[in-house]
Amino acid sequence: MRRKWGQALRIGVSRSAVAVLRSSRWSGDKLSRLAEQAVVADAEDVHAAIGQAIDTVLRSAACAGHAGWPVSFVLDDDLLRLWQVALPTGATRPQDLAAAAAMRFQVLYGESTAAWSINTGWAAGAPFFGAMPRTLLFQIERAAAAHKLHIVAIVPHFAAAWNRWQAALAKGAWYGLLHDGVLTVAAVEAGVLRAVRPLPVPAGAGHDWLNQSLRREALLLDLAAPSKLMLSGLAPLSWSKQSATAGDLPLVWLEPAMAGVDWPASALLARAGSTA
Repeated sequence: MRRKWGQALRIGVSRSAVAVLRSSRWSGDKLSRLAEQAVVADAEDVHAAIGQAIDTVLRSAACAGHAGWPVSFVLDDDLLRLWQVALPTGATRPQDLAAAAAMRFQVLYGESTAAWSINTGWAAGAPFFGAMPRTLLFQIERAAAAHKLHIVAIVPHFAAAWNRWQAALAKGAWYGLLHDGVLTVAAVEAGVLRAVRPLPVPAGAGHDWLNQSLRREALLLDLAAPSKLMLSGLAPLSWSKQSATAGDLPLVWLEPAMAGVDWPASALLARAGSTA
């Protein structure tokens, strides 16, 4: 189909499924769900299975006619590794920080970075790194090339959400991304991202669980407890109403319209993609 100005594809990728959306920058970022495709369960090579799922969904009738379109991929965070690095004393070159990141990666994960492609968000004083398996990167690039799509971004889900919402955070607030049963918390101090913590949300978790979890994380990080938690993503119904209990952490919903969205998790990943 002929591409109109500002249109693009977004593809959400997880271990269990991939989803394709079409976006239009000049229609209020209107999104259209095109197709979803399950990833073969228990595949010996999960990255090859993901590549096959991307290829299959792009061959579907719903995704036909998009050759030459720009596409952004949003990857579920559990496919990646995210970490931060303390800036080395006297470090002045990107090479210094890259070396420190590789050393920190080895300490955290017990392996070298040879099999991983590393990228960074260059924030003064608090550099933030993400790594994706090179085999997964190969599968994504192969599938995109086979369908003549032009990749404009491959980003972790958290990074896409953080880039979208960080400017909206109130002073003293932390940010939280809710997705597929996991609350990824961004601990913020003086406007700087200090740490990222993925917290599995137990079934039936309410405000008491939130209070305890965030206060514990603040203690572990030696940071002041947040004044509020500003959230995006699909929330449990029990979180949709403000607590009347004194001392409970106030919640602010950045995406109130998400309350009525009934999309699969892979499509919600794609929803966070770039509009480029």
